Amino acid sequence: MPVEVPTLHRFTVRDMVRADDMGGLVGELVLCDASLSVLLAEMRESVTRYGPVMEPSTRSTTGQLANDLLGVDNRYPALLPADIRAWLLRVKAIAEQRNAIVHAIGRDRCFGCGTSSIFEHNNKSIDRSEQRIRTLINEITELINEGVELSVTLSTILNGLLVAQARHRAAATQQAQCPDQIRIAAKWHRCAQCSGRGPGTVINAPAAVMVLPPGTDVDGLFMGSTHSEG
Repeated sequence: MPVEVPTLHRFTVRDMVRADDMGGLVGELVLCDASLSVLLAEMRESVTRYGPVMEPSTRSTTGQLANDLLGVDNRYPALLPADIRAWLLRVKAIAEQRNAIVHAIGRDRCFGCGTSSIFEHNNKSIDRSEQRIRTLINEITELINEGVELSVTLSTILNGLLVAQARHRAAATQQAQCPDQIRIAAKWHRCAQCSGRGPGTVINAPAAVMVLPPGTDVDGLFMGSTHSEG
């Protein structure tokens, strides 16, 4: 009985691991896109968990998450960073190009080695050359780097909302509040080559915040702490 080779995005597993054809490079493209998708998902989750967006996202792919965040930007124009809309539109465009390359069908695929030179997607010819794929990987990497910067701004906006809510609670309850403070994309691991400082996971955590009720004797708090230690 013949053994069926499992497929991934219309390419055999052998295509994804062969070092002497384009399969490995397509795999790198898929992984690069996955990192961008993780960043988008973390942004989307944060505006629901820490922001005013009530409904969680049911999307999972890069293009779907970009569309979802564009919808959030339409409904809450003051919530997301000012530059994020243009960035999300570029993400959508790059996701479509990625899909076309990954899902392309090799029309002249060799039965023996699995290689092809003619590719189509939705009846359109697809450029799946090494140069094209490397260019797309570089473009996605650039989008990731820009997205990390935007996520810092988004984190600052959300942290401001959390502090404002804590002020209201502190005034209403006359009790000190310690709101969550977040930093999106703060704990990504980087290898030695990408970090330039050796492999490791660096967590850029925001400063802890305590919101005191109005009229709190702040000097007395610190003085009391000093006397108790003495």
